[in-house]
Amino acid sequence: MEVKERIIEKAGDLFYQYGIKNTSMDELASSLGISKRTIYENFKDKEDILLSLLMQLKQDRDKQFSGFLSEEYNVVEIFIKIIEIQQATPLCNVKFFQDIHKYYPRAGKMMQEEFDKNNAHLRRFLQNGIEQGFIRKDLNVDVAAFLVEESTYTYVRASYLEKPPFSFPELFYTMMINFVRGISTEKGIKIIDRYLDKQKRNNK
Repeated sequence: MEVKERIIEKAGDLFYQYGIKNTSMDELASSLGISKRTIYENFKDKEDILLSLLMQLKQDRDKQFSGFLSEEYNVVEIFIKIIEIQQATPLCNVKFFQDIHKYYPRAGKMMQEEFDKNNAHLRRFLQNGIEQGFIRKDLNVDVAAFLVEESTYTYVRASYLEKPPFSFPELFYTMMINFVRGISTEKGIKIIDRYLDKQKRNNK
């Protein structure tokens, strides 16, 4: 892995865990075993690293989604794949998002633009699901797409809880599985229920 990629990856780990403002360039350099000068030879400043991280995350998501489409999964199966990926993703400290909106306007703008673009993609995705017969015809696609995007913030807000009576992956899983099942036709529900039965057997 190239130095630049290593810096982005390690910065992401530290930003998610402690927040962006709480992560110093000295700590980043020390955790990588390199000099701070090496970081500045690759990035202008911390925001430059953050923007590169957000771009890398976007590219990774786009690649994963394109892979699902190329393998011809149906809409419900793709939702399940996304749920599984999110469950395996470490919880991001709420300070990460707070810092972006408070101190890094360029990054905040990038995230908002990505949100708007994802929302448009999601509406088309749900419409395709309706045409394929997996998603209910009476679904308000605009509202459903909004709810999916907002679920991210529900997940983040839960991190404020001092002693939550559930794990965060469990929160996301329960929220999204029930959402997808609720918008699905009988054909889609059968796919969800087969998946749930398989999960139940695997957990015994």
